[in-house]
Amino acid sequence: SRLVSDETGVELYEEGCPDGTTVTIDDLFYNVPARRKFMKKDTAEAAFCISVCERLALGHPEISFSVYSDDSLKFRTSGDGKLYSVIYAIYGSQTAKTFNPVNYTLDGITVEGFISSPEFPRGTRNMQSFYINGRYIKSRTIQAALEEAYRSYIPSGKYPAAVLNIGVDYNDVDVNVHPAKTEVKFADEKKVFSAVYYAVKSVLA
Repeated sequence: SRLVSDETGVELYEEGCPDGTTVTIDDLFYNVPARRKFMKKDTAEAAFCISVCERLALGHPEISFSVYSDDSLKFRTSGDGKLYSVIYAIYGSQTAKTFNPVNYTLDGITVEGFISSPEFPRGTRNMQSFYINGRYIKSRTIQAALEEAYRSYIPSGKYPAAVLNIGVDYNDVDVNVHPAKTEVKFADEKKVFSAVYYAVKSVLA
């Protein structure tokens, strides 16, 4: 069966395939010239899309992701539930080898994931991904704690790579401070800062 919506341009149809979800994007903003005008080059826009997929994969190691762009496979994760496997699939074997596991708890806040060895700093923060209770977020508090822990280990102007999942009580975090739900507010910023800082320090030391 097939349903075509002339109003939105969205086509819905049944197709035989393995269990899972397939998302295909074609001619984005074809009928919104103002939006299309401000889009960057195809390669840049594709990179933005791929980065979103990478963060989804890093946040869900239990799900297998296969990401294609222009019929080219960008990465595929196994879905074996291991975060290291996702890091290996996305960043490659050589980079994955520079990551060390983190597993730390302080004042009821858990910090789990991987951080890069000080011997392999990055030129940008692009390889920093933070999650709260498994959901990707942007947090200056977590970023500051991470980088402060590395302060005496890497040169100024360089940045650590990290994939960290912070486990906090749902009552201690407000996720409704930004429409995209990517920014959060903690009931106690200092406790979160300390948990991340000492978690990273425990590995670096």
